[in-house]
Formats: sequence, structure tokens, C-alpha cells
Amino acid sequence: MTETTTLAAPANTDLGHAEEVIQSVYKQVFGNRHLMELDVNPSLEALFINGDLTVQGFVTALAQSETYKKLFLESNSPYRFVELNFKHLLGRSPHDQAELIDHVRRFNDEGYEAEIESYTYSEEYLSSFGVDQVPYNRSKQTVTGGRTINFTRSTVMESGFAGFDGAERSSKLLNSLTTGDVPNIVNRKGVGNGNTLAITWSSGRQIGANRRAVQRSVVSQSSMSATIQSILAQKGKILSIAKT
Repeated sequence: MTETTTLAAPANTDLGHAEEVIQSVYKQVFGNRHLMELDVNPSLEALFINGDLTVQGFVTALAQSETYKKLFLESNSPYRFVELNFKHLLGRSPHDQAELIDHVRRFNDEGYEAEIESYTYSEEYLSSFGVDQVPYNRSKQTVTGGRTINFTRSTVMESGFAGFDGAERSSKLLNSLTTGDVPNIVNRKGVGNGNTLAITWSSGRQIGANRRAVQRSVVSQSSMSATIQSILAQKGKILSIAKT
């Protein structure tokens, strides 16, 4: 299951936990990048620890920093830049081509800072993370109104355990968003076996008086959608989807 990091107490009263939150924010915002000393921002960290910045404000400030701009804007196309903004700041891939183009247009018309704030100060961000929770990958969660293809689109954006989002400079999702086709995740490096996925789900059928059985189905990418539809038809609940 997805692990979340939330500031449980004011940062200046729990410095140990504040450091954990800071490291989680850096990892999420900078796409698993190992940052050098010159890339971190002690001034923003101090504002956060002193309580002058919430986690939401800290995420916003780092994404508007020169380091983020150097790593993800200056070396990428506008489409790739927007893709990564969705991943880093909202924990998902763009839903469709229209959403992608809308953000590219906003960046061109309103500027860099407005593009970043359109994610971190959006209703979606607040409803998903609030002001004190570090953003995380939401693609493996069951989301009302969500589509199976969005899991695959988010998976194809993953850089792997030891990877870094800035290593790829081309837009991986543009063709999928344009055509509506499912992107191919087979034979991708660093993300496990792309041929099969493990779906963990709770059965709608009761076992005993109160318990519900937890099931695990290992399926191919091509049969994932049909399997999920079958589970939901049985009134089951998807708990997680992971690569095997």
C-alpha cells in the first residue's frame, strides 16, 4: 500500500519528524533525485521548521525553485515538464490530452509560478493531501470516477527504485493521451516485471461472522481491466495494484 507522510505536530515542536517530512518532500518533488549540497534549500527548510511554511507551502516553494526549474523545465519539452508536474505535485498522470494542453497553455500565458500553483493550490491537491501531507503516487488507489488506463499511464512514467525522473526527456504519454491507447509497459527497466500485475482485493463475500477474505490476483497487463471489472461486479474492493 502507498505510504503517506504527514506532519503530525508543528515542525518546530517535533524536529525529528520534521526532518523525515523534509526528506520525503525532496524525494517526491524532485523525482527521486539525489540532491547535491548546492541543490537543497536551507532557507526554505528553516521556514518550514519554524512553522512559517506548511507542507503545502514547502512543496510549492521547492517546485518554484531554480533547482526544480533547471532539472525539469530547462532540459525538457513543455509536454514532458507538465507530465512531471502532475506526477510530482498531484501524484498522478494527466487524465487526457486536453488536461495536458491546458497546463502547457497556462505555462505559456501565465508563467512558471502560476503553472506550479495551479497544482499545489488546487481543490484536488487539498482534498487529496490537505496542507500537512506530503504528495504521493495515487495511481494504485481505487478512485471514484477513475479509469484503469490511468494506472498504466502512471506506471509508464515511473523511473524505478534507483531511477530519476529527469533521466528521460521525451514525452512518454503524449501518444497515449492523443490516441486513447494503453501505453506499453512491457520490458521497461528498473520497474520489475512489466508482464504481470498483482491485484490485492477484498471479497464482498463474508467469511464467518465479520471477516472478509483478502484475495490476490496475478494478471497480465492486457487482462487487468477485465479482472478489475469482474472484482467490482462481485462487490469487491481493490486494495492495491503492484508490479510483480
